[in-house]
Amino acid sequence: MPEALWKWSGRPFRALAVTGLLIALALEFSGCGATKSPDDSFSEAGNGVAKQGAATRTNESGEVTIKVVWEGRDAGPTFDVTMDTHSVDLDGYDLRKLAVLRNDGGQEVRARAWAAPKGGHHREGKLSFPEKASDGGAVIGRDTREITLIIRDVAGVPERSFEWNL
Repeated sequence: MPEALWKWSGRPFRALAVTGLLIALALEFSGCGATKSPDDSFSEAGNGVAKQGAATRTNESGEVTIKVVWEGRDAGPTFDVTMDTHSVDLDGYDLRKLAVLRNDGGQEVRARAWAAPKGGHHREGKLSFPEKASDGGAVIGRDTREITLIIRDVAGVPERSFEWNL
C-alpha cells in the first residue's frame, strides 16, 4: 500500500476523524444555548408604560434559561414560561411551588397553577396567580406600577427575578 494512502486510512486518519467529530459536537452544543430573538427585549416605552403586546423577560443563570412572557395588565397575573437546558431534567420543577408574584405595594402571592406538560430539557406552560392578595386587594390593580415574578431554586439558582414596569 502506498505511504500516502496508509496515512489516510490508518490511525492518523482515524485521529483526524475523531478530532473533527469532537469539534463538530462542540460547535453544535455551543450553538444549542438560548439565543435572543427580537421579542426577547424589553417591550416598554421610554416613559415606563408597557407597549401593546407581550413583554418578555429572560434569565440565563446557571444551566437553565427561563423566558417569561406577560401579555400586560389586561392579561392579569398569568405568564407564559419557557425553560430550556441541555443538562438538567426540568420535569421535577413545579413552578407552582417555586414562584411568587410581588407588586410595588408589597403584596405577594404564591402561584395557584403551573400548567406545563413534561418535556425533559425543554418545558413550557402557563403560570398563573390569584388576582387578589390575602388582604383582598388586587395584585395588579390600577395603582400598581411594578410587578416582579420571582422563581426560586431552579438548577441551583436561589432566585430569579423578572420585573415589569406598568
